[in-house]
Amino acid sequence: MGFFGMIASMLLGIFFIAFGISCRKHKGCSIILIALGIIFVLFSIYLGFPK
Repeated sequence: MGFFGMIASMLLGIFFIAFGISCRKHKGCSIILIALGIIFVLFSIYLGFPK
């Protein structure tokens, strides 16, 4: 995956977290988006570790 996969995953994670926070009216949608964003951010951190 490499560097571009890490950057894309980080940006998608931040986008999903921000969209989930701004969409607080729909409880289920908000929780799912924030959880998905956290998964993307953690995956990008995993890709950033030296191997």
